[in-house]
Amino acid sequence: MKKNLKSISLMGIFFVLLLSSCSDHQEVSEGTKTSKIIKEEYKIPLEDETLFLLHKSVNAKKQYTSDEIILFLEPFSVPTAAAFDVSKYSWMDEYAKKGYDTWAMDFRGFGQSSRPKEMSEAPNLNKPVVHLDDATKDLETVVNWIKHKRNVKKIHLVGWSYGGVVAGNYAISHSDDVNTLVLYGYMHGFTLPMMTEPFDNPLQQGEFNPHAPSYQTVDFDKGMHHWYMMMGEKKIVTNEAMDSVKDVFLHSDPISEKNNGIIRRPMGPLEDLYSIWNNRPLYDASQITSPVLVIYGEEDLFADRDMLSKLTGTKQKKEVVIPNATHWAVYEKNHDVLFKEVLNFIEMKEGKKG
Repeated sequence: MKKNLKSISLMGIFFVLLLSSCSDHQEVSEGTKTSKIIKEEYKIPLEDETLFLLHKSVNAKKQYTSDEIILFLEPFSVPTAAAFDVSKYSWMDEYAKKGYDTWAMDFRGFGQSSRPKEMSEAPNLNKPVVHLDDATKDLETVVNWIKHKRNVKKIHLVGWSYGGVVAGNYAISHSDDVNTLVLYGYMHGFTLPMMTEPFDNPLQQGEFNPHAPSYQTVDFDKGMHHWYMMMGEKKIVTNEAMDSVKDVFLHSDPISEKNNGIIRRPMGPLEDLYSIWNNRPLYDASQITSPVLVIYGEEDLFADRDMLSKLTGTKQKKEVVIPNATHWAVYEKNHDVLFKEVLNFIEMKEGKKG
């Protein structure tokens, strides 16, 4: 069932813009021969939380159209906006060099955004925090902020895994704000017992454990367990890439260093995914009307293989399966296929009518 969202008031949006009109940090790196890539970081207030926003574009360009603005939405496995800016595998750099205005955000409880107060307490003292409604409200806030800053009416959304779940929910109630919707490694509703059984209520199979903590603590190897499993013996990721992903993963929680490389992740997204993996979708995908690209690796066990058939409300849709790739294709040897196919669809070069 579609989640109902309460629209943010114009006065609230103005307050957000006023407080975050300047970037907190700016860096410049090599881009093309004639321009350099600017990296900026913003903090956007939302009620009791603060949302982190990462921006990268070339310094030679000052104005952008709605066709050129892309917002990336993070997965649960690498819970940080920097997941799209990993050294030598930066999706943001790749598109910025081509003239796009690229953004990536952290939902509350993720990356450099603030964490709910429950995440500063012992995990067993509270119920799971940060669910779909919370993340969608965060996305609504950030999209409104970018639209105002760039003076555009809509932008492109690229959601990876849980980020795609949030993007799809948002697109249903905000179709006028979405240029194209890219669902990468997306999950909607199917059965995946290996992912649900660890979180079952011991007294009632198919029901989420009522004693689940407010957040979980994981190190890199535990967090990437399913990546290792999907790869198997395939040599599709370099040691250098794995080390770079690990560095980004560890920096996704400001206190990971003093916690010996262990990060905190809110448990709410896992409760949402538990429903999805029990074939109980969180919303009706047929209500999505924006152009949609569904893309995933052929070895991705998390991706919903029936998604294209569920998208009956859009007139433009396409499915791409990346060969020899997993749920983490962005860091693997065929990441160039991911980058190319998404850009083709955004530019409507190969989008097919459904």
